[in-house]
Amino acid sequence: MHRALVFAVAILTALSTFAGGVAAASLPSIGDSASAADPGYFNFAVIGDFGTGGDEQAAVAQRMCKWRANHPFGDVFTTGDNIYDSGEEKYFESRFWKPYACLLDAGVKWHATLGNHDIIANDGRDELNEPTFGMKARNFVVRRNGVRFVMVDSNALRMGWIRRHLRSKPGDRWTIVVFHHPVFSPSTAHGSTPGLRKLLSPLFRRRGVDLVLNGHDHLYSVTKPLKKIRYLVTGGGGRGLYPCGKAGFSAVCVERNHFVYVHAGRTRLRVRAVPAKGRVFHRFRTRGRA
Repeated sequence: MHRALVFAVAILTALSTFAGGVAAASLPSIGDSASAADPGYFNFAVIGDFGTGGDEQAAVAQRMCKWRANHPFGDVFTTGDNIYDSGEEKYFESRFWKPYACLLDAGVKWHATLGNHDIIANDGRDELNEPTFGMKARNFVVRRNGVRFVMVDSNALRMGWIRRHLRSKPGDRWTIVVFHHPVFSPSTAHGSTPGLRKLLSPLFRRRGVDLVLNGHDHLYSVTKPLKKIRYLVTGGGGRGLYPCGKAGFSAVCVERNHFVYVHAGRTRLRVRAVPAKGRVFHRFRTRGRA
């Protein structure tokens, strides 16, 4: 079933329920978010390595929908590998639209980055050309309530573009960089991507980056503050999990399917790792480069 048909069915069902006078519980609309009420705040979700169509993805997706009922957010950012195994359009229905229908039908906006699996078919153009993924280009910037997201295609880094778009503008309270391949990862599967630490970390420090969000390794990990920057790997959205290893830069590493929920306030970012079932298993706060 195409997304348009799913959306139409949802509207007809809602109208029918209203006409019958039945009071039904519903997820909050985008306008109910904390950021809509106060421009000094912005809540959002992050997920990575998820588009399998399997039970693990479905479980995390369902938790995102339930979580949003009491923790509103209107935007989801991805760290890539959105559609396994190759980013082909024929899998969009079963591996994206269907699992996240409750978010998409509520108007939640997605902002994806390309992972290595997303570019196998047609160099990623299937996803780039589908508006639901929210990719204006391979590299783009999203601004929401004082939070600037620099979305990067790490399959082919364009350093000139990155340098230019890391320069802040008036109103940019926080700078968050999102891409697939991890700068710092303690996993014994992929681990830290060779060359990225030397190439990107000094630039991130100079440009005042506050938080870096990556995927690729299928786990959750957070570094210690490295020159005040936290590097977070969130790759537990649905694919089979990878093992954690030991690394001096690592503050925590957990092999668990999850998504991440972030509250961007006026003076700090509050980050929570939310599993498919159970309580939040890790949380931290950061003032970033402030």
